[in-house]
This record gives sequence, C-alpha cells and structure tokens, in this order.
Amino acid sequence: MWLFIALLGNALLAVVAVIDKFILTKSVSKPIVFVFYSTIFVLPFFLLLPFGVRMPNVWTDYLIFSVSGLCFAFALWTLYIAIQKSEISHVGPLVGAAVPLFILFLSRIFLGEQLGVYALLAVVVLIIGSLVISFDLNATSTGRTGLPAGEAGWHLGMSWGVLSGFLFAVSHVISKYAYDIYGFYSGFVLTKVPIGIFGAVLLFSPTIRALFVKRERTQADKTAGNKRLALVAGDITLGVIAATLLQYATALGSVSLVNALGGAQYALLIIFVAIISRFFPQIIKETFTKKEIIQKAVSVIIIGVGLVLLLVK
Repeated sequence: MWLFIALLGNALLAVVAVIDKFILTKSVSKPIVFVFYSTIFVLPFFLLLPFGVRMPNVWTDYLIFSVSGLCFAFALWTLYIAIQKSEISHVGPLVGAAVPLFILFLSRIFLGEQLGVYALLAVVVLIIGSLVISFDLNATSTGRTGLPAGEAGWHLGMSWGVLSGFLFAVSHVISKYAYDIYGFYSGFVLTKVPIGIFGAVLLFSPTIRALFVKRERTQADKTAGNKRLALVAGDITLGVIAATLLQYATALGSVSLVNALGGAQYALLIIFVAIISRFFPQIIKETFTKKEIIQKAVSVIIIGVGLVLLLVK
C-alpha cells in the first residue's frame, strides 16, 4: 500500500518540479517570494489543533517539531535557489539522491531504523540512479541561470541542492518520529504548523510586503498577475497533495525507503523535461547531448532495478 502511495506522490512531484522551474524563470524571479507562497497557505493548519490533535506530552517535542517545520521551509528556500541556478533535470535528481542518503544515516541514528538486505540494496541502487541523472555532462548548456556557457560539472546550484537535501532529510526523520509517537493526523499537523508560522514571519521582509502595495496597473498587468497567481496556487495545491501522500506513505512504511523512491520521480522528470523541451521550448528549454541521453537512459534502468528490488524484498 505504502509503495503505491509513494509512487503516486512522486509522480505528482515530478509535475510540480517542472512547474516550479517555469515559475522561477518566467514568473517569480525571487525564491523568497515563492517560499512565501509555498508556506503561508499552510498557516490555516492552526485551525485543526482543537480537532482531535494529540498535543505533545513534553516541551522538547514542541521544540523538535518546530525544527522539523523550519527545516522544511528552509529546504524549500534552498531548493528554489538551486532550481533557479541549475537545470531542473540535474539539480532535481541531486536533491532526490541527497535526501535518502542523509535519511539512511539519520534514521539509523535517531530512529533505530534497520533495513533488510534487499531493502537496503534497493535504497543504494535508487540513490545511485538519482546521482547518475544529476551529473552534468552537457558542456555547452546555456540554460542554467547565472552560469556561463561551457561550464559543466559541480557548481553553486548543486551545492544549494545538497544543502536542501540535508534539510529535507532532517524534517522527514522528525516527521517519522512524530507519526510513530502521536499518529499520522496529529504528527502531520504538529510538524506542519511551524511551516505556516515561517510563512507569516516572512511578511516582515520588505520584498514580501511589496507584494501587497497597491500601484497603478494596466489591464494587461492585471491579467498577467491573475494568471501568475493561478499558476502558483495550482502548483502549491498539487505540491501539498503530493507531499501529503508521501508523508502518509512515510507513516505507513520506512522513511528511508519512501524517500529513496524519489528516484522514480526524477526518472519521470527527465522524461517530462525532454518532451517539453522538444515540443514546448517556450515553457522550458534544456538541451540534451547524445552523451546525456545515454546517461539518463542508464539512470532510468538503474532506478528500475531499484524498484524491482523493493517489490521482491
């Protein structure tokens, strides 16, 4: 059951990643603005607290759950910076490999989670598949914001991606702890409320306050603004659905296995990006050399092997 739910959540996140890249390059230029949109809509979770939420028994759990929410919010921020500075087909899989890699160690240390031989092998294979996708072999790419043509290999955007992966891992491990102790519903609400609070705190930023300043706009500006808002709202809604599915899968299964399935997400992502680049370059345009096509095909095969190992474990 958890495997199907996790795969569905990752499929939706692959779509979200493509929309994120479009928004950050065509619509919202500052990552902090997108972080605000992505977190402020979680604030209404406060309203769920009186309705069946088991409150923590000790004050340290309040602190731990706050760390989970803040790590998730900052993970989004660093992820958006990484996406803006890199090609989504490279930095996305890098984050997807970093998250389960960090979780593999953190869950063992803090949750005492131990995987069987097949499950552990599946995690390793899925991480390798994601890493293979993330290697930037295209030395002629000009699609990476802030990077000069001809630069390949490791760059600043990928460093932001690794940091994002670590922050996501911390948040997910704490969430798993919350689900084990307080149940899925209570744990989900308690670890997500701090994300909404973070969004509210961003209102103190001049950049965010400027969004609410009334100014003269033409009808064309209003139409463009409404389309942008609708796109962001749809993207966030889809992201919330996907994240909820993955959190529920985490509550049902292993936090390491669920996050290792991110490899499936990025296998779908490169397919989506390739199709859009070919037929709708005005939305997203990434170039693929023959070397990269072989690289991505190999990575998809590796990820497929990892999924088979999960099914037979």
